[in-house]
Amino acid sequence: MAASLVNGAFSRTIASLLELVMLSARRSVSASVALVLALAITPALSGCFGDNPIGGIVEQATGGKVSLGGDEVPEGFPSAVPLAAGEVQFGIAAGDGDNRGYNITILTGTESPLDAIETQFADAGYESQVQASGADGAGSVLFSNDSWNVVVLVAHTDDGYTANYTVAPASMGE
Repeated sequence: MAASLVNGAFSRTIASLLELVMLSARRSVSASVALVLALAITPALSGCFGDNPIGGIVEQATGGKVSLGGDEVPEGFPSAVPLAAGEVQFGIAAGDGDNRGYNITILTGTESPLDAIETQFADAGYESQVQASGADGAGSVLFSNDSWNVVVLVAHTDDGYTANYTVAPASMGE
């Protein structure tokens, strides 16, 4: 009973966030924030329950403008955004056209990928806007260029390090 109540609350939260994404033509800043929140929260919620209704909720709320890529990089992911080597754990794309955003979680191994990720983005011409490092090689960095804003969160888990990428078009914040 408690699981179904929590599941229902998560479902409503995801649906509400994704509805905000669809308003991007009228409110680009709000849509950018909603997109980042929706993309960032979905991987965490998708693992909460065995038989998960998130896919159906996402499709219903967005009219099919979201692609749950599962355990691969979603179709259309920009090649200009470097990704750490490793095993894709989760991938999602939301929106369409110039307002399409992405969230990808990669299991990178037993060593922190944070320094290598920062080097990859610098080599690709991105500026590091904000950087915060934590214990054990965990941390977060906001990268940007003229086309993309990317937030990378590196965390240490029981399985090793994960790198979570939330990628939004730079034009969404204008």
